[in-house]
Amino acid sequence: MMAALIAGPASAQVNPNSPAEKACKARYDDIFGNLNSNRPDKRRISDEEIDWALNYEQVHKAGRPCSEADKPQQQASASTRQDTQPVRMVEAGGTGNAMEGQKAYNSGDFATARAKYQAGCLTDGNAVACTNLGAMASTGKGGAKDLPLARRVHKIGCAKGIAEACEHYGSMLKNGSGGPQDFAGAIAPLTTACNAKKATSCYDLGASYFYGRVGNGPDYAKARQYMAKACPGYAADGCYALALLQRDGKGGAVDLAGAARAFAQSCEAGKSDGCLEYGVAQYSGAGISADLAGARSSFGKACNTGNAGACMNAAMMARDGQGGTRDPAAAKRYFNLGCKLGIQDGCKLAGQVGA
Repeated sequence: MMAALIAGPASAQVNPNSPAEKACKARYDDIFGNLNSNRPDKRRISDEEIDWALNYEQVHKAGRPCSEADKPQQQASASTRQDTQPVRMVEAGGTGNAMEGQKAYNSGDFATARAKYQAGCLTDGNAVACTNLGAMASTGKGGAKDLPLARRVHKIGCAKGIAEACEHYGSMLKNGSGGPQDFAGAIAPLTTACNAKKATSCYDLGASYFYGRVGNGPDYAKARQYMAKACPGYAADGCYALALLQRDGKGGAVDLAGAARAFAQSCEAGKSDGCLEYGVAQYSGAGISADLAGARSSFGKACNTGNAGACMNAAMMARDGQGGTRDPAAAKRYFNLGCKLGIQDGCKLAGQVGA
């Protein structure tokens, strides 16, 4: 999430000595340099960075601009967000079509529900019916998937003050779902939704400012402001992004204690990289008291969700007896997991453990 870069316009010919291409190559080398490091306090490598590096290899071999390495991630993000939209319940006092739509929806008659919501929205002007119709059209419930219709009716619902409609409309503008991508246009509906405590919208705002999608470049102060609102409601990604900003002193003072707290929240919400970074904070005592036992546990949790670097950290601690007793069997297992996840040193070190 925070590791991906915004793709710029592709040039007609790729110049490997251009600043953009050199920056991509340096980024690629940094990712794999850290991935293959066996130091417990190495820089974390996120799943998004690994995905980017693999994409970069493909576009580089094909002679295409390195900016294209970002495109699959952006498309996947848009698809994922739109496929998980909930249907909002119609509140008491809605129009006849809206209420009939809700009754049909509750009974499992989604085709009738969608038709009634459409009438309630486009004929009666009921804002909640528009929001429900948008959710159904986005996911193909009760009829064909229709993103342009979803975008149109979420816009209506948002204009009438429904926070959920603003949340989805802003996301569709940002992702280019159902129409052209419009980062600047997404700011107003996302702000409305964020102010209504829609944490995903706060995260989307933070990401837009972090990547410089609006304005004249990255605005880390605003990014940090909105990520703070995204955490803990959107804990896995929102807290993780906030923690990175706090740890690195972007958009404000370095706040290692706040970063450790936010990494812990991200970890508890299931983000592998959050567990890795929380483990690093526990290991080094960054912002919290050093806790080797806790670090060993956090690295193990991250490893068990597929984080290669965490596997190596957990393996070395188990091998060396840091944060607990020596456990050669666990060390061997963790090294083997790191090996399977792409770290070649894990293959060699697993063979050196006598278990």
